[in-house]
Amino acid sequence: MSEAISDSSTLIHSAGIGRLELLKEFYARILIAPGVWKEVVEEGHGRSGALEVRKAYNLGWVKIMAPANESVV
Repeated sequence: MSEAISDSSTLIHSAGIGRLELLKEFYARILIAPGVWKEVVEEGHGRSGALEVRKAYNLGWVKIMAPANESVV
């Protein structure tokens, strides 16, 4: 199974409809940039996606990974 890179919108909206785990059915791991983690989990505390993404991270299927070339992000 492959990995996928996700932005915050995908995580927030998938969690908002209660289907974040659907991503796990298609991908072994979801990779997110540190800025996505900050937006969804830290700044989004108490909002849709924050708890779900933190749980997915703790379970190991969401991984925070900095882009190799920050200047293109």
